[in-house]
Amino acid sequence: MLKDTTVLITGASAGIGRATVLAMARAGAHVLAAGRRAHALDTLARECVALGAPIETLAGDITNHEFVDQLVARAGAIDILVNNAGVLTYAPILETAPEDCEAMFRVNVLATLRLTQGVARHMVARAKGHIIMVTSTGAREVMKFGGVYCATKHALSALTRSLRIELQAHGIHVSEVAPGMVRTDIRDGSRHPEVLAAMAARTTVPLPPESVADANVHVASSPGAIGCIDYLELRPNGVATH
Repeated sequence: MLKDTTVLITGASAGIGRATVLAMARAGAHVLAAGRRAHALDTLARECVALGAPIETLAGDITNHEFVDQLVARAGAIDILVNNAGVLTYAPILETAPEDCEAMFRVNVLATLRLTQGVARHMVARAKGHIIMVTSTGAREVMKFGGVYCATKHALSALTRSLRIELQAHGIHVSEVAPGMVRTDIRDGSRHPEVLAAMAARTTVPLPPESVADANVHVASSPGAIGCIDYLELRPNGVATH
């Protein structure tokens, strides 16, 4: 399905990113996996080797400009970029710490943009490539206690649509995958008592990260003579909207 393609995936050491690495590897892609946790990337690499899939790993923080530049240089002529790295802290807006606000915007928007700019310049030079942004249903909706997080995803979605408009003339596809609540550890940093109570009261069963990973593979496989998938939204069962 993705044989002979090279894919860079950020946030690869856990959750959606980890699942996407394995799904892309099974689909035949050569994967460059980037994440903060070196030991987790080592474990992931062993799993890919067991599958007979080629993989390279690079541990670091995408808010570090030197690391991003290193990633761009090492990525070289990649075919697909999956921007998955993200952080989340739920809290009432009036009680959200400035450092948490800054962290969400740094990772979810600014660092992702810097990496995308670097990779996209190489894609423009080759007149081909595919960028996949993993956003959230929160990019188009606002949830209680998730105001700042939703704001970062709104921003990332706007950048995605702008990139699509600007890069289409260069033969580059830009897609957005927007999942609802997913079963990962991204919420573990939320400690506000109202947030914890609200999370404990939820009855919705979150999406497994593998479902989002499969969606990423589906979107990555879509570009053809007719077109590609611009936007794909996934919701847990029972969370339909009008």
